[in-house]
Amino acid sequence: MPSTVGSRLLTAVRVLAMLAGFGVTIATAIWLATMPPPPPGSDGFAHGMAAIVGSVLMVVSLFAATASAVLPAAFGRPDPLGFGRRQRRALQLAGVLIGGGFVIGVASGIASIAPFGVIAWLAFLALAAVVVAVTLCWRLAEVAAQRIGSGT
Repeated sequence: MPSTVGSRLLTAVRVLAMLAGFGVTIATAIWLATMPPPPPGSDGFAHGMAAIVGSVLMVVSLFAATASAVLPAAFGRPDPLGFGRRQRRALQLAGVLIGGGFVIGVASGIASIAPFGVIAWLAFLALAAVVVAVTLCWRLAEVAAQRIGSGT
């Protein structure tokens, strides 16, 4: 567990970024899914622009949530959240998915296959978010089992 005020503050910021990122992603997805269709006489510009802005917001918040969980494990730093060895490996894999997906996106954009690159990076980012979410649930289950086992 964190021992200094600075590491406690950093841990709190990381947890807040994870919760906010996943929360904003879920809220934006629900908002986009329940958005009414454009009126029959319109060209749908506002509807399309809302979908684009919402999608960008989802990607940015998903990236922030995933990166805040991944960064200490990716650089081999001690983690005050108490992740185990396998959990840290899973978080490192998520970091590789984020970075590798970005490299693939840039490389395919340079090779003029831009739509594939963006789609590939988004797929890697979504997969990384799933890995982080599963790892966080795994860690929460461990903490709950320890609390139940110790009777507190």
